[in-house]
Amino acid sequence: MTAPSLDYFELIKTARKIVRNVEGYPEVRVAILADSSTQHLAQMLRACLHRHRMFAQVHEAGFDVIDQEVFAGDSELYRFKPDYVLLHVCTQALRDRYYREGFQGRRLAEETLARAVDRWDEIGRRTSARIIQNLYVLPVERVFGNFSRTVPDSLNAALADLNARLVEAARRRPNVLIHDVEHLASDAGKRVWSDETLWVHAKVFCRLEFLPEAAESLAGIVLAGAGRGKKCVVLDLDNTLWGGVIGDDGLSGIEVGDHGVGEAYARFQGFLLALKARGLILAVCSKNERENALLPFREHPRMLLREKDISAFVANWESKAENIQGIARTLNIGLDSMVFLDDSPFEREQVRGLLPEVCVPEFPEDPAEIVPFLSRLNIFETVSLSAEDARRTELYQDQARRDQEKARFSSVDEYLKSLSMEAVFARFDPFNLPRVAQLLLRSNQFNLTTRRYNEAECAAFMDDAAGCWPVAVSLKDRFGDYGLIAVIIARLESPVLVLDSWLMSCRVLQRGVEQLCMNRVFAFAKAGGFKTVQGIFAPTPKNGMVRDFYGRFGFRASAPDGEGRVFWTRSVSDYQPSEVFISCP
Repeated sequence: MTAPSLDYFELIKTARKIVRNVEGYPEVRVAILADSSTQHLAQMLRACLHRHRMFAQVHEAGFDVIDQEVFAGDSELYRFKPDYVLLHVCTQALRDRYYREGFQGRRLAEETLARAVDRWDEIGRRTSARIIQNLYVLPVERVFGNFSRTVPDSLNAALADLNARLVEAARRRPNVLIHDVEHLASDAGKRVWSDETLWVHAKVFCRLEFLPEAAESLAGIVLAGAGRGKKCVVLDLDNTLWGGVIGDDGLSGIEVGDHGVGEAYARFQGFLLALKARGLILAVCSKNERENALLPFREHPRMLLREKDISAFVANWESKAENIQGIARTLNIGLDSMVFLDDSPFEREQVRGLLPEVCVPEFPEDPAEIVPFLSRLNIFETVSLSAEDARRTELYQDQARRDQEKARFSSVDEYLKSLSMEAVFARFDPFNLPRVAQLLLRSNQFNLTTRRYNEAECAAFMDDAAGCWPVAVSLKDRFGDYGLIAVIIARLESPVLVLDSWLMSCRVLQRGVEQLCMNRVFAFAKAGGFKTVQGIFAPTPKNGMVRDFYGRFGFRASAPDGEGRVFWTRSVSDYQPSEVFISCP
């Protein structure tokens, strides 16, 4: 996969060809409310999402009617029933107010923040949509020169403070996401970002040539919100992670450190460590002797990355495409969640050809450009962060130790007993909600219905004691803590307990967790006086592994409906609990 062209005219042509969803792509509904004209942005957002195999229905409100759409109960916004509401506010409109109303920057920022929060809360009260709020681009003009940031009522100081406060307010609202247009403008350069003539005559917030980047940036947020984010970065070593060839140049001959080109590689490693800290998995796939490849990680004094930071380390002389497939199997993740970074054009093209699902960006010849280049690609977008993200490498390393231990036992049951597993079932609560929402977002394979509920919707399940049983399952054993590994959302539709959602991390398959969960489901149903449990299977391209999941527990299947869904039912009275080797309070 290479970075798609972001040429303005190409995207306009693409958008005009998208008449209806003939490809059958997943659909997303996006409402755009703006104080600038958005016709071109809307077209390019549709085109960008279409290139990522997603079909967008877009409601584009009239010019500068945000409040009319948000606060009128019968507005087109609410009849549209959006999945995302983009509040596309821009600096130019706010700047015009600043000049008109007497240069009172602090008052302007205060009023703008209050209005933004009121909009968020009203939309959140009326819909379950995610809200995407633009930040403001700091303007070129500085009335006080470099002293502008020090003057609280200057436009620069007021907008910088407003951006910070918008972010802080968004942190407290799980349904609000931030679109950092200030970053895009800074990257492009303030001198060329805006076109004042275009603003005067057409009310377009930036030059047309940068609209594709704004649209692609928005598409990245939507894709991440739909569970299409990346999970793993697979790294080549020589002339990718350091300068030189470890097998030829030796430990002292490779370039990584504080000076010259080595500084660029050190910066790249620091960037990778930051990705690891936010939950991405790092893997190595190198054509090298294994001991040579490990040497810098173990002994080079200027290496920032160490062996403990790598979840899967493959160094041999086999095909990199085959090795990447092996890494995916080891980590139990999909190929489409992987990014492969390699300085060799030959290796990149081979992996692209053999594994088209893997994201394979180009790789800059100048090491100093690696981090800026990758940052601009927008491939590491996320909409959530949980406490378990920081432990992800540790979780995979624990799993590697379990796999080694398993070889010592003659039977699976003996091995499972030896693990001393303990599970905890807990109703959704404010502490586990971020991870619950993340698992709902990211799980694709063991996911019976693949419904993508966001954190705000999960909070609603948590509070609905009369109508819903939302359960998060955590697991640990003698090797370590798996963390939160399963989510079940059951609707109480007496006399039927309806399993709306059931998903699990593939890391815990074949340990008895699914049997333990089913035991708990039927125990809850029996205690609540339910007569029947109904499970739903909704097929997707990735969840074939659970097609007959309910059948294995004695459920009876209906014929598939028009959407391919199968409804499975089983009587509560005749269910016999499965044997498991997991203790549970």
